[in-house]
Amino acid sequence: MVRFRDLPPAASLILAILILLAIFAPWVAPHPPEHQDLLARLSPPLSRTPSGFYLLGADDLGRDIFANVVYGLRVSLLVGFAAVGISVLIGTPIGLLAGYRPGSWFAHVTMRMADIQLSLPAILIALAVLAVLGRGLANVIFVIGIVGWAQYARLVRASVLTERTKDYVVAASGLGASVPRILARHILPNVVGPSLVQIAVDIPRAIELEATLSFLGLGVAVTTPSLGIRIAQGYQFLFSGAWWLAVMPGLALVLLVLSINLLGDWLRDSLDPVAQGVIRAQRQVSAEAV
Repeated sequence: MVRFRDLPPAASLILAILILLAIFAPWVAPHPPEHQDLLARLSPPLSRTPSGFYLLGADDLGRDIFANVVYGLRVSLLVGFAAVGISVLIGTPIGLLAGYRPGSWFAHVTMRMADIQLSLPAILIALAVLAVLGRGLANVIFVIGIVGWAQYARLVRASVLTERTKDYVVAASGLGASVPRILARHILPNVVGPSLVQIAVDIPRAIELEATLSFLGLGVAVTTPSLGIRIAQGYQFLFSGAWWLAVMPGLALVLLVLSINLLGDWLRDSLDPVAQGVIRAQRQVSAEAV
């Protein structure tokens, strides 16, 4: 059972702050991300200029780093959730059908396709497809979503293979329930747990992949405030004294990915009966020791 009181407090607080900053970016950021002020050019963090206060400093064109970071968080979260949502919507139905009819031609074809895709690095597929489609936010979300469907198809199929032989599925089939009803009403609710854990793992991976693609110049458009683009633009100033141009967006990306990963670990432990038993045993030992 999921116990929300056991949420990791530091990770939850950091993620909540980052999400709120992304949602309320137009009201939190003192300047639009594209706003330029040459008088504030390369201003360090905590600088005050005639045009205003720069919490995280300004870049070589006088753009506010803090504004670009909070708007970049919005892009990263959008890509992470939207791309993983596409992967789930594609992979889950395929896994359900392939697991319920494991000997069918559909199962053989889709699982071999999944094996081929899983054998190739995700970034290599994304680079190849984006080289054809071109850069852009919609293209990045689509490509990352397509790259990740195979994991959910394999994961759901493995769970369905276990559930399809249980008594409640056999009883529903014997009562004349249709295959779509059995899959949607009886099997799907019992296989959603592992998928939730995989979603929590894949969201930071999607965020990292988008930042990597943008850093390499094949991600979102250069005018989009992406953390990967800001790191790439600040990298050339990293050893010339203006370290904040690359470090501040990089730190925001690290905090976002790390907090989601920690919450994913908590979710995995909460949904794993074995892990729950170990946690209860550890608490009992601690209580007896006291």
